[in-house]
Amino acid sequence: MNQRQLEILCAVLLGFGQLFIMTGFDSESFILESVIHSIHERKPERISSYAGYNGQAVIYAFYMVACIFSSSILAISTPKITLIISAIFFTAFPLGFLFTNSYYYYFSSALLGIGFALFYQGQMGYLTSHSTRKTIESNVSLSWSIGCFCMILGSFLMASITKLSSEEPELLMNSLNVTSEPHRVGRRFSELEIKLLFIAFTVISIVGMIILFLMPSRDVENCIEGSSEKKDTFIGALKLTCSTIINPKMIQLTPLFCLCGLNITFWLSVFPTAMSFTAHNSNLIYLTAVYSFAAGLGEVIMGIMISFLSKRIQNFGQKPTMTIGAVCVLIYCTLIHLSTATYAPMTPTNEEPILFHHSYLLALIIGLICGIGDCCINSVRSVICALAMPKRRPQAFSVSKVFQALASCILFFLSPITPLYVYTIGLPILSIIATFLFFSIAKRTQQMERKMTEGTRNAAEISKKLAL
Repeated sequence: MNQRQLEILCAVLLGFGQLFIMTGFDSESFILESVIHSIHERKPERISSYAGYNGQAVIYAFYMVACIFSSSILAISTPKITLIISAIFFTAFPLGFLFTNSYYYYFSSALLGIGFALFYQGQMGYLTSHSTRKTIESNVSLSWSIGCFCMILGSFLMASITKLSSEEPELLMNSLNVTSEPHRVGRRFSELEIKLLFIAFTVISIVGMIILFLMPSRDVENCIEGSSEKKDTFIGALKLTCSTIINPKMIQLTPLFCLCGLNITFWLSVFPTAMSFTAHNSNLIYLTAVYSFAAGLGEVIMGIMISFLSKRIQNFGQKPTMTIGAVCVLIYCTLIHLSTATYAPMTPTNEEPILFHHSYLLALIIGLICGIGDCCINSVRSVICALAMPKRRPQAFSVSKVFQALASCILFFLSPITPLYVYTIGLPILSIIATFLFFSIAKRTQQMERKMTEGTRNAAEISKKLAL
């Protein structure tokens, strides 16, 4: 096996590890509040009816704090060990729904938030230790696109289990939630359906843990940053992270990092909730599954495209990819604005949309565009963190996740009082600002790399002449 084949193998295995451990979380993001509410209706003493929202707030709060320390943990560990620990935390969360308990639920939510920070830090560390400068864009996109099959896998699981648990007439009525009361239009889950879903999510997470354990540990030659080269202590890395937060480059990239958090929170949680709260969608029981499938498909298609074009077009993974991501945000926000009631993200509603209603076809189109845009934005963030600050890559990635988690946490906190147009107008404006600021950083990074390349070439020529 040559070096390039080893790089591809590592990127593929990392992608499959992400695929399996993320399947549960991404699927849960669509249905978590509905599942919690269904459990509360049957047994109110077990858990609060709004624990779904509160739990997600806990996840992102711990995620944000853990991001500050994640690069320090990586400094005293290895990317592979960090990834395995994160997989254990991911597995602990769906396991709790087999014996739902309020204390364990919030404890596992905190673990999941920490697991998020460890996973993404370990993921970037593993990619930079198994990629060269020429292959980092391709490897990041390949790994990300495989990982994003999690939404496709999750959509099939949700659709299959929904059909299986709706075979009985009573369960079918629960799934359809047929009622004349306008405020009771949300999706309800039977106890059987919840058990089947979370058993599946737990088993899949365990498979992901095994894949991450089997990944090669050896760094490739001329890698961007070797995992075996420990250059700092825990405290030293923590100090670097804190100083990186106020670095001018990081400040200029803050809109991009916030866009990552706000964008994914909106299309992964807020918009699906709006669809569930819309009375017109009461009989569209597979709407969430169709939307999830389309989003995952968009992520995969765009990831493969970035990986393919990065080999043929220099720096395609930077400015061109960011432009595509910003355009996708503009398009899907326009479609959502025209098809969704203003107060649907906040409360169940019979309000009419501006132009047209939701349908399976529209969910497919919006999900596809959301997936493409999200893949572009996250790929760009990963690449620029790896290149813009060569001596502080782990810290730069941690800082990006701090701002992403902070933006998501704020959005979850404000979503009960935030009407639709705040998202559909605010996100496009933020994407335009982030694009212009990113272009400036990307240009300076490319100039810095050219100078470094020319310096290396000149040094080699001087050495050659001296040898003669």
